[in-house]
Amino acid sequence: MRNPKLLPFFDLHDHGVLLGRRQIDRLEAEGKFPKRVPIGANRVGWVATEIDDWVNAAIARRVRTIAVQELAERVA
Repeated sequence: MRNPKLLPFFDLHDHGVLLGRRQIDRLEAEGKFPKRVPIGANRVGWVATEIDDWVNAAIARRVRTIAVQELAERVA
């Protein structure tokens, strides 16, 4: 990874993550959200490319779900 960028919590929104801190904590614990990186005694950040990949995967899941629903409607 070349020149990775770390995002603090308040920058996640600018990258399309519209979740609160507790929901992110839950998803992280379940392995459904990128893991944070400790950057100081009381600071963490997330790797920007991992966050962007997570958002893109969520969009792709939505596209697949819509496609499956449309196919099911055509077959029915």
